[in-house]
Amino acid sequence: MTLLSRPLALRRLLAFWVTGSVFILSYVDAVQATAGSPTRDRGITSEGWQRLERAAQRGDADAQYRLAAAYLEGLGVKPDAKRAVEWYRKAARNGSAPAQAALGLLYTVGQGVERDFHQAFDWSRQAAERGDPLGAWSLGVLYAHGLGVEQNDEQAARWYRKAAEAGQPEAQHSLGRMYAKGRGTGVDPAAAASWYRKAAEQGYGPSQFRLGVAYVKGDGVPQDYGQAAFWLRKAAEAGDPFAQSDLAVLYAEGKGVPRDPAQAASWWQKAAAQGELEAQDNLGASYETGQGVPQDAKVSADWYRKAADHGYPPAARHLAHLYEEGKGIPRDPQEAAHWYRKAAEMGDVASERELGRLYRSGEGVKANREEAEAWLEKAAGQGDPEAREELLLLEKAAKPSHR
Repeated sequence: MTLLSRPLALRRLLAFWVTGSVFILSYVDAVQATAGSPTRDRGITSEGWQRLERAAQRGDADAQYRLAAAYLEGLGVKPDAKRAVEWYRKAARNGSAPAQAALGLLYTVGQGVERDFHQAFDWSRQAAERGDPLGAWSLGVLYAHGLGVEQNDEQAARWYRKAAEAGQPEAQHSLGRMYAKGRGTGVDPAAAASWYRKAAEQGYGPSQFRLGVAYVKGDGVPQDYGQAAFWLRKAAEAGDPFAQSDLAVLYAEGKGVPRDPAQAASWWQKAAAQGELEAQDNLGASYETGQGVPQDAKVSADWYRKAADHGYPPAARHLAHLYEEGKGIPRDPQEAAHWYRKAAEMGDVASERELGRLYRSGEGVKANREEAEAWLEKAAGQGDPEAREELLLLEKAAKPSHR
C-alpha cells in the first residue's frame, strides 16, 4: 500500500463509540483525514496513472486496490465513490484483504453503493479471516450492533481484540468500551483504561476523552486530576465537545489546573457551539453569574433555552428560574411553571420540588393541594430537604387555626 495510508482513507468511514451509540462519519470527513499528506498534495502523474490503470486492467489485485483508493480520495482524478467501489470489488474478488475490508466499510456506510449490512458483514468477515485489522474491527462493529448478523457481544469482543492487538486504535477503543460495560467480557475498568491508553497514545480522540474521564473518576486508574486535564485537553484541542465541556469543569473547579473561570467559559463556549447540552447550560450559568464572562442575563437565558429546547432538564429549570425572577427576560410565572414541569417530567428532582411549590402557592398555575403534595412527595422521596420543608408548610396550611 504505497499510494496512500489505507487507515486514514477508510477507517473513519465506519462507526465509532463515544457514548455507546454508533456514529457514522461522513465521506467528506474521511477525505479530510488525509488532507496534507504528501501523496495527496502531489496527486498522481499522468504517466503514473496510466501504469496503475494498465496493471489494474491486467487483474493485479494490489493495483486494483490502489486505483480504487485513488478514486475514493480523488488522487489524480475527480473523487468518484462509485468507481472506487467497482475497483475495490474487483480487487476483493481477486483476494485482496484490504479491498475486502474497504468494500465492507463502504457497504456499512452506503458510500458509492446502497447500504447493505449483509454485504458489509460478508466482505468484512472475509477480510478479518485473512488477518486484516480493519476488517476485524469492522466485523466487531457489525456483531456488536447486530448489523447484517445476529447481535453477539462475545464475537464482537473477539474480533475487536484481534484488531486491537494488531494496533488498530479504533478497535482498541471499542474493546475498551466492551470492558467498561462488561459486554462480551467481564466488567474490568482497569482493562478498559489500558486499552483506552493504547489508542489515546496513538492520538485517537475518543480514547483520550475516555481516559481523561477515567482519571477524573478514578475508574480503572488512580484518581488524578492532572492526568485527567492532560488527556481531556488533547481531545478538546482536537474538537471533541464532551472533552471541551469536561475540561471546562476542571478549570471552573481548579482541579488538575489552576482555577480559571475565563478558561472554563472559553471551553464551554467551544463545546456549546457544537451543541453539547451540559456546556450550553454551564455557559448560561457563567453569563448569569458573571463568572469568566461579563454578566448578561439575556445571553444567559438564550443559552439555557438552547439546552432546554433539546431536553436538558437542568437548563429547563434554570430557564424557569429566570422567568420566575424576570432576569434577562420578562417575568412570566406561567412560563416558569411550564419549564419547571418539563424538567420535572424528565426526573429533575429540584424541578419536582419547584413545581410542587408553585402548586402550593398558586403562582403560574392554579393552586392545587393534591398536585403540590404529589410533586413535593416525589422530590422528598429522593432526598430533597427543601421539598420536605415545603411539605411541612403544606400540612400547616391545611390545619385549621385555633384561636
